[in-house]
Amino acid sequence: MKSENQIEISLWMSFKNGNRNAFAEIYKTHIHSLLGYGIKLCSDQEILKDNIQDLFIELWNGRENLANVECLKFYLIKSLRYKLVRAERKRLLQINTDPINDENVYKRVESSVESEMIEKETRAAQINTVRKAINILSKRQQEVIQLRFYQGFTNEQIAELMQMNYQSVSNLIYSSLCRIKKNLSSSPVFTTALVAAFSFFV
Repeated sequence: MKSENQIEISLWMSFKNGNRNAFAEIYKTHIHSLLGYGIKLCSDQEILKDNIQDLFIELWNGRENLANVECLKFYLIKSLRYKLVRAERKRLLQINTDPINDENVYKRVESSVESEMIEKETRAAQINTVRKAINILSKRQQEVIQLRFYQGFTNEQIAELMQMNYQSVSNLIYSSLCRIKKNLSSSPVFTTALVAAFSFFV
């Protein structure tokens, strides 16, 4: 029986060879992840959808020259992130005559990452409490939490995606979780909310 990774590699090779069904399957499998992550970087849904559409058009047109990939979701999210940052940089250049650098662009592109880390059965009070705790985090902490625990990427992948070294990613995740714990400690439903949040992280 093929593993999930083997299935993805086979699907990617079929797509590269011009199989439209494989291309459609890649789109269907990953579109929700792309939309879910992309909306955190781009609040304009039309711009986001246009960039996702452009991404898949570029993939199809350039399929013969694409390299093999180890993790398809990581490859797609990384490609979309690059396109969204580039689009935001272009927009800022059009409205701002002052010089801007990539770090400034990145800071303006980063947006709030809502908590989707709690099981559906968790009570509404617990959900609201944990969301508030996560929303207090910095934008960079919110992004690393979403990438690690919602998207399921490894620290190595996050380091590449966020252009950080491995140790910095590990430190950022640790500090983010500690701050979530500290934020929850002041809540009247601290115990149940903390269990709900960290049972997901484990």
